[in-house]
Amino acid sequence: MVLAGAFALAACGYADPYASAGHVANESPGLNVTPSPGTDSFNDGKGLPVVTYPDGLKYVDLVVGTGAVVLSNNSVTVHYTGWLSDGTKFDSSRDRNQPFPVDLGLGQVIAGWDEGVPGMKVGGKRKLIIPGALAYGAAGRQDQNSGAYIIPPNATLVFDIEVLSAKPGPTPSPVPTPSPSPSPSPSPSPTPSP
Repeated sequence: MVLAGAFALAACGYADPYASAGHVANESPGLNVTPSPGTDSFNDGKGLPVVTYPDGLKYVDLVVGTGAVVLSNNSVTVHYTGWLSDGTKFDSSRDRNQPFPVDLGLGQVIAGWDEGVPGMKVGGKRKLIIPGALAYGAAGRQDQNSGAYIIPPNATLVFDIEVLSAKPGPTPSPVPTPSPSPSPSPSPSPTPSP
């Protein structure tokens, strides 16, 4: 799957616009919605306001959902379609009629998703315009069999993402804290003999 290999999210150096949202009362159970009918379109969102982050990520809310607000550590199920910036479609869960489950914030998807999906509401649909540095970077993404590029190096990617459900994500396993080793007892110094 194209989204399987991902880069770790680098520190972005800006305040999280959703940090002040606090606890959302209906976030725990999640809310399943029926996917919108039809297909995604590369040209959806023209003329709508664009939000731009300092690191170059852009988004347009095509539909603002009415369900729970997606948090950066949620498990979400989405439908998506991804295009290169020239409009070439490279992947779509909608075409397969197979929603895509993902745990956000764990590096399971490209950094642009980990950054651009939080703040959406269940039932919402957002277009993400993701610069190459937040996608597959200089490595791009190659077909494992032919070696041909599916996603060229440093390619800007465009995704339509529809959130079908959201719930609290898995709790990361705690990192074991090493126990201090007991220090060897100092050996008594020899007593000089007279």
